[in-house]
Amino acid sequence: MSEADILPSTTVRSQLIPLADMRLLLPTTCIAEIIDWQEAEAVDDAPAWWLGMLEWRGLRIPLLSFEAANSRPHGEVSRRRRIAVLNGIGGDPELPFYALQLQGIPHLIQVDQASIDTIAEVEESLPLVLESAMLQGQEVLIPDQDKLEALLKSTGVTVSKLDEPSSGA
Repeated sequence: MSEADILPSTTVRSQLIPLADMRLLLPTTCIAEIIDWQEAEAVDDAPAWWLGMLEWRGLRIPLLSFEAANSRPHGEVSRRRRIAVLNGIGGDPELPFYALQLQGIPHLIQVDQASIDTIAEVEESLPLVLESAMLQGQEVLIPDQDKLEALLKSTGVTVSKLDEPSSGA
């Protein structure tokens, strides 16, 4: 009897997040909310991947482009673009949330061990990708949220209440 026969199959509710030329896969627990597109307030001297500060639920949170943070082009901006507000996983009280620009509407998906396969040799290694995998016949990327948060922290950005002065670049 194999380990798979003994252990029950774990299903993880996840979302496929559409970007310009890739799809991210994140457990729903990492996502605070998917919201309609809104323009972010620009930040002086910010890196190209930092799109600005966004107002969300009484907070100012950073909005970034995952593609640009991986030195990839944004692509054309979709009419269906959205924003994914992510829960910070590092436990830093100064960065409890941050947001990613999306190029479409995410799709809920149930992921179990049998439906996903790791890609051992990827064509292109991206610095903010933890793992590449095949899911239902398409390549998906699992972002490295620790590295994303470290990248944001390297700019000095913090989440602030709307009535407080913002900090950052």
